[in-house]
Amino acid sequence: MNPQNYDAKKEWTNTFIAQSEMAYPAEYVIRIFKGSYPRLNFDKSSYKGKKILDISCGDGCNMPLLARCGFEVYGTEITQEIANKTMSNLAAVGVRSDIRIGTNDHLPFENGFFDFLLSWNACYYMGALRDFSKHVAEYARVLKPEGYLVMSIPKKTSFIFNGSDPAPEPGYRIIRNDPYKIRNGESLRVFEDEKEIENAFSSHFKDFVHADVHDDCFGREYHWHLTIGKRK
Repeated sequence: MNPQNYDAKKEWTNTFIAQSEMAYPAEYVIRIFKGSYPRLNFDKSSYKGKKILDISCGDGCNMPLLARCGFEVYGTEITQEIANKTMSNLAAVGVRSDIRIGTNDHLPFENGFFDFLLSWNACYYMGALRDFSKHVAEYARVLKPEGYLVMSIPKKTSFIFNGSDPAPEPGYRIIRNDPYKIRNGESLRVFEDEKEIENAFSSHFKDFVHADVHDDCFGREYHWHLTIGKRK
């Protein structure tokens, strides 16, 4: 499938509408917000009443955890059908949410609205426009100064890039061999290392801390960068 023929809205809407139940929160989202580590120890008492945006929140699986932490939870998704189903999922488990149609380069909230942004497996989806700087600028726009950006980004050795093709622009790959059959034809930003991630975000963010996941899970390479930065 060529990028120009890839229909992300159709692929992801079909995937989430067919899903029968909400997934569990991501393990490392739990660790980041609930754990304590040498290079990261959020003040858990500060969460209450703070606003967090889960960008491309999917079925909302991280939101019950975030709500229990005390956050006011907001999200974006790429179609109203996904947003409606996710808000219904969350209401069924007692979580109040505000999920709007949005993309990495268009977050439908006012300037400086959020204390935290969670971009879990999200920031690197490019669609037809391969200009990652627009994602960085938009993330910074809706985040308060000194607010936190929490991200997971696949390493270049992650399974998702197996069999992918280089895009015409350096630093981007076109997915060809997605085992889940959802992303084939999608353009993704790929980073060489943590330093390149910092360079991409440093125009608007600072005080980066990093971790990584290197999990060869029964033959599938779950290799991920975890990066947290603060809004300048």
